Amino acid sequence: MEIIVKLLLLLLWAGSGAYGAHLLVKKGYNARWLRTAAFYALPVITVLYFIFNAIQDNSTPWPANLPGSLLNVALTVLLMGVSPAILIAAYILPVYDKSDPVRAAVLRETISQKQGWLVFGGIVLISLILPLIAEQLFKEAPRYDSVISVIINGLLSGSLFALVALGYTLVYGIIELINFAHGDVFMMGSLVGYAVLTTLLGAKEGRPVSASTSVFFVIFAVLLAIIIAMVVCGLLNYSINRIAYKRLRNAPRLAPLITAIGVSFILQNIALYLNSSTPKSYPLLFPNSSRVSNVDLISDIIGRNDTLITFPVTAILVLVGAGVLLLGLRYLINSTRTGKAMRAVAQNREAAALMGISIEGTISFAFLLGGALAGAAGVIYGIYQVQGTVRYDLGFVNGLFAFTAAVLGGIGNVNGAVLGGLFIGLIYSISQSSVFQLTFNYLNLSVWAAVSVFVILVLVMVFRPTGILGDNVQEKV
Repeated sequence: MEIIVKLLLLLLWAGSGAYGAHLLVKKGYNARWLRTAAFYALPVITVLYFIFNAIQDNSTPWPANLPGSLLNVALTVLLMGVSPAILIAAYILPVYDKSDPVRAAVLRETISQKQGWLVFGGIVLISLILPLIAEQLFKEAPRYDSVISVIINGLLSGSLFALVALGYTLVYGIIELINFAHGDVFMMGSLVGYAVLTTLLGAKEGRPVSASTSVFFVIFAVLLAIIIAMVVCGLLNYSINRIAYKRLRNAPRLAPLITAIGVSFILQNIALYLNSSTPKSYPLLFPNSSRVSNVDLISDIIGRNDTLITFPVTAILVLVGAGVLLLGLRYLINSTRTGKAMRAVAQNREAAALMGISIEGTISFAFLLGGALAGAAGVIYGIYQVQGTVRYDLGFVNGLFAFTAAVLGGIGNVNGAVLGGLFIGLIYSISQSSVFQLTFNYLNLSVWAAVSVFVILVLVMVFRPTGILGDNVQEKV
């Protein structure tokens, strides 16, 4: 009976791929290879899957028999991933009309914009599929709920990276300046939020707030801290532009780049003077009954203590805060006069000036907006991470990750910054986790988590130098 169920499921997956390829061909896409894979390759893969699954030894613990099962894993990924990917693409991609060259160009641009999100969805899908395969192939496989927890943490961290990456993207898109001091503006936002929360709530660093403190007052303090950090960091970034960058607007590109590095060191030393070199932790704003961590939705509220999935209440702040800020920025850029002015200056500064747009005013607003987003991200990051978040070098590592996210998604592209941030957060979370037991003898591969992020970046830059959603722009002469 079990073999019949497996056969029916495999036929369903193969049939979905065949139907998806048929729809793509019907829409006008040259999907000959997809149709060939769906009608001819997938049945062969199905047969090979049964053969290798029959001879696979399940008694050897993970990951000792990994080399002998790589082919079986690859076949299973193809079966579980390729067919639904073809089917999803068939419904997402629009109808292709070769007779209208203008519409064809628009559709190609639409496909290019959706391509990155499809790749990101594919990575999430593979991250969810591989642990299921491991459970079937190995006697001691990673628990599936721990994998889901790692993915959730990666996406939450990626949302914060995206907020910081937007600052890099906004400035670079308008004046083509890589503001390396932007990560330290993020650090200053975390420092401001820490000062506001500890002052208002009277809580010590790393300790829970008083039990008599109202939840509504805690939420009010969080919102006030975010607003103050946005104002302070926005004005700080605005001042940096006015004092350091404005005078170098027409200088060679190397001059403002070196200046940005100098401003970064200045901000780090200011934070070192104000906060000392000892890392400090945000107070626990929503402590649980044990008073050692923030309330967790899964274990403390739902009552499921048998799962490794964690979702603290502060993660809601990440989702709501990052979502509201990102949607607000999208509305500002696409639907307001200021946003249209920013896009005009980014596209052609001289033509925008002829249309009456204030170039310097638009550039200053971009710095102000980017600094405000970094300040909000700093407070949300501190509340979410809690332990050791306030330190003078916080902006170096996180700013570097955010800059990598902006480049990965396509520097100058707002949607690319968001996509790149989610990519970086997911890759880093998976790399540094112990879920896949990446430790052999004296080599702990989780230490190389940061390296994996930049390896991915190098590969993307080699095969797609403009980033995932970036456009090829000709150099002006």
